[in-house]
Amino acid sequence: MEVTVAVAATVGSPFAPDAGWDGPDGDDLVCEGSTRVTGYPVGAGWAGDTLADDGDPTAVLLLMEEPALPGQSVRARPVALLHTLVDGQPRAEVICVPAHDANFGALTSLEALRSWHADEDTLAAVLHRLDPAHHWQVAGSEGPAAAEAVLAETRNAYERLTGCLE
Repeated sequence: MEVTVAVAATVGSPFAPDAGWDGPDGDDLVCEGSTRVTGYPVGAGWAGDTLADDGDPTAVLLLMEEPALPGQSVRARPVALLHTLVDGQPRAEVICVPAHDANFGALTSLEALRSWHADEDTLAAVLHRLDPAHHWQVAGSEGPAAAEAVLAETRNAYERLTGCLE
């Protein structure tokens, strides 16, 4: 499944595959507490032609090789579904990667995503960097099948409301 993600903001992240070596200064490139951001950028945005329960399009985090400018659209594929709490209110976030980027070809499961240092606490920290006005907590996560199901459901909701998909 592919979706078009409209990017609203981009931040640096510690998400990257294990390089198996330390950086030039002897520090692990993606260690916890690092002041350097050495991973791939993450964009926050939404999936086009979807309608979530809150009346907004489905929220998406997009792991990218290069930062995207706000307003840019990227064809992407889902790799995980996050169950988050935003100021105590539940919200689903779909994690996607660019659909045809070989850098992300191995990201096909939740376990593969976690091997990129994308655990719940680190994801919550990145979400807070993207939206610091709110308190973020990641309550759980599921793999690509759950993310695809949410996207299909919210796409059907959009179609029922508008009568068509663009």
